Amino acid sequence: MRLRLVFWRHGQTVQNLSLRIQGAQDFPLDDVGHAQAAEAAGELAKMKPARIYSSDLRRARQTAEYLFKVTGVPILMESSLRERAYGSWEGLTSAEIRERDPEQWMVWREGREPEGVGVERREDCGMRVADAVSRAVADIEAELSQSVGKDDVVTVVFVAHGGSISNGIMTLLGQNPSEWVGLQGMDNCHWAILESRHKANPPWRLYSYNRRTVDVATIDRPGF
Repeated sequence: MRLRLVFWRHGQTVQNLSLRIQGAQDFPLDDVGHAQAAEAAGELAKMKPARIYSSDLRRARQTAEYLFKVTGVPILMESSLRERAYGSWEGLTSAEIRERDPEQWMVWREGREPEGVGVERREDCGMRVADAVSRAVADIEAELSQSVGKDDVVTVVFVAHGGSISNGIMTLLGQNPSEWVGLQGMDNCHWAILESRHKANPPWRLYSYNRRTVDVATIDRPGF
């Protein structure tokens, strides 16, 4: 069995449009976000997901519901997929943070870890997401390993957030996101794909990042 992990960022919210940090706060999709999710779900359905996991925050859950509507695959809620928490900065724009906490704003903009304002470390965010993914993978392998062939592709979709996705992927690829910030957050309703590598280190490779269409010709290509 070969695994394809799809990390799908939620659709647009009013806070995205106004460039405000949402973090762990719970906001719904706006009208554009609903339209984005409906369109993207039709694309992602082409990969025939076997499982759909979603952050329990409303913007992710609403996004996941569009994929459920076109696939019939139930949504499994996972709070560990939540966005990176931003403490006292949640609800603020970058300009407002700079005015309020200029020193820690500079630390943040330089790719380091802010202190004293309640912002979750990227490493901690990445570890909780990677742990959730590992649990999901173990469950799927235990359930499906005897019923699918070794070359069959099993797709699992994780609906989450820009920060939690990028930090989680960096961790799954063996990087510490507090030290290596090679991936940034994706656009709304875009996705990334990791593919399994048997007995390799790391056991995943990044196949695509920040996509919004599916290349049908490569969905079931012979090998990874």
